[in-house]
Amino acid sequence: MDKIKRMSIFLKYAFLLMLLAIPAFEFGGWILFDGDPEAYFVSEFLLSFDPEYLGPLTDTQKALGLLVSAPYAGLGMYCCWQLARLFELYSQGLIFTADNSACYRRAAWALLIGEIVFPVTETAVSYIATMNNAVGERLISVTFDDANIGNIVVACVILAISWVMDEGRKLQDEAELTI
Repeated sequence: MDKIKRMSIFLKYAFLLMLLAIPAFEFGGWILFDGDPEAYFVSEFLLSFDPEYLGPLTDTQKALGLLVSAPYAGLGMYCCWQLARLFELYSQGLIFTADNSACYRRAAWALLIGEIVFPVTETAVSYIATMNNAVGERLISVTFDDANIGNIVVACVILAISWVMDEGRKLQDEAELTI
């Protein structure tokens, strides 16, 4: 149990750190982007663009880009928060509880919804990032690749595990009440 508690404490703080890092990088990526796709601060959504379509963004483009990418970042933060809560419970020695199942379920839904939101966000970002380009150099990009499908499968597996854990917990609770 000590191994589980030590690793859970480490993972709790790792997810809390990620929870803080997501908005910092998202904000920094949009606000500090100078048009160079090789620069350190590039929003995740701009990384997949052909560099010839990217240039310095206006303040309006940066604000709009930050606004439309916020829901996806928010879902990532919510998922990290649920995982931090889950590992907090594990670090306290609470393994099969309703709260654990709920953390798994909420993290899985956030991941699943995030994969639905991602293509929509990417489409909006592609338009916003190129809306000031000359006619013929504007883009609307929609991608859905094997990484998205993989994340959907992972989310579904985590969701199923949460349901199995919750049923196991209910059986354990019933067994404890049986004389």
